[in-house]
Amino acid sequence: MNRINLSPVEEKEKDNLHNFKKLVRDMLLMLRTSLEAETASMHWVNTRRDQFVLASYATSRRDVVFQDRVSRENHFLNQYSSIKSVTRLEKNIHFKPVQLAHYTGTPPINYIYLVPFVFHAETIAITVVETSRKPELTSADEKVIAAYQKVMGRMLQSYQDVADLTERQTEWAEYDQMVQILARTDEPLELAATLVDQLQSFVGDTGGVVLMARGLGAWHTVSNSLDARYPPPVGLELEEGSIAARALTDGAPFFSPHFNANPKRISSAEPLCYGSSLAVPVMHRQRRQLLALVYSENPLLFSDALKHKTGNLCRMAGLKLEAMLPDLDVYDNLFSTRLSAYSRELFKSSLTRIANNGRKHEQAMSTWVGMITIGNINDLRTRYRLEDLNALQRQVLNGIRPQQYGIPGIIAAHSDYVYMFLLQSPDESAFLSWTGRIREAFRDPVPLSAKVGERVQLNTGATRLNGTADPDSILQKVKKAMNEAIKQQKFIVEV
Repeated sequence: MNRINLSPVEEKEKDNLHNFKKLVRDMLLMLRTSLEAETASMHWVNTRRDQFVLASYATSRRDVVFQDRVSRENHFLNQYSSIKSVTRLEKNIHFKPVQLAHYTGTPPINYIYLVPFVFHAETIAITVVETSRKPELTSADEKVIAAYQKVMGRMLQSYQDVADLTERQTEWAEYDQMVQILARTDEPLELAATLVDQLQSFVGDTGGVVLMARGLGAWHTVSNSLDARYPPPVGLELEEGSIAARALTDGAPFFSPHFNANPKRISSAEPLCYGSSLAVPVMHRQRRQLLALVYSENPLLFSDALKHKTGNLCRMAGLKLEAMLPDLDVYDNLFSTRLSAYSRELFKSSLTRIANNGRKHEQAMSTWVGMITIGNINDLRTRYRLEDLNALQRQVLNGIRPQQYGIPGIIAAHSDYVYMFLLQSPDESAFLSWTGRIREAFRDPVPLSAKVGERVQLNTGATRLNGTADPDSILQKVKKAMNEAIKQQKFIVEV
């Protein structure tokens, strides 16, 4: 059988727990002997799992066998799990012998004394002293119990302090590993994905991480951490006055708790938010290229150490970007083209995360993926210069930008004059609303100069995501639908 190798920190934690259990066992032996009782046992009150968990016991009998874990509803201590003072129980009045299930035979117990262990105003453990011949406690017995409670309190406080130190050692060892992993990444998208998933580990199942990037003339959410709780939709546009906007304006981390569900993290289009959020920009030569927004429903989660680690990882990501992209111009955007559409690589990364992960949104969310192209581009290319065609593309991108119609989404460049789109909305009719507004926007000729206007024919292929799917197959499907729309001279073909 292979032996599991523990780290020095894990070995230390194991030793601390073992020593604590031995101390509890010794204390119970002394308590039982001092009170002349048959059995003394200590049980943790595990409210999260609704159980009593045996810590240890001492007994003079051979017919006692305790279970390690017993559900509270099946334990005779259930109705006493919140007591704050020593409580006396008498047989056939407060308990039936059959309730003492840890005896294999008939329990010889007439009296039980319950000694609570109260920590931070909460009963976290109960010591059960079982006796057949002590109907009342003497003043000496009461002093013994009081001394036992004090010693146990000091022992637990000392154990907790040692455990906290061990946890901090583990915490910083894990952080060093995060730094090493981030340092080894050599591609911008991999760096961004690694960063948000590392930051997710700080908030656990209480929150998530949102990645924002600049494109389509504004800042938008472009991705979420894999295990994000209630992630916002992709393509949510940044609003002034939000936490993310404040961090981008200052070029520095900005933290805010959400009292009364305000302020907004990103946009007023979000659902109500609770807890707290930390927004940290990722800089490339003093230009804000990305923003990581870390949020949690726990308003007390963000300690100074956690803020420091988050800020440091984002700072390191920025330095890594500078090393990877030394020629990136200060006016260029990391994940969008000169025409302002998001990059094909970013789009595929965002789609992959959405398509392969059934994350639970706070509101039911619908997702559409598709391609859109200028169907009559071949005719236009024969009559206009490249500068005019680029100006036309900018007008098309602006005209199909979903945010101006109140719908979250991103538009990316696929190839020459072909764009990909991803829409996310709790509104079931969002896609039809968006395409209807586009029809209206391009009903009239698009001006290419002060005197010249051209009619633009748009063709679209789209599909709605249902469950998990392969991103490549999704794009192939919508490309076939778009080609069919061009062939039939239709505006939309949906599959």
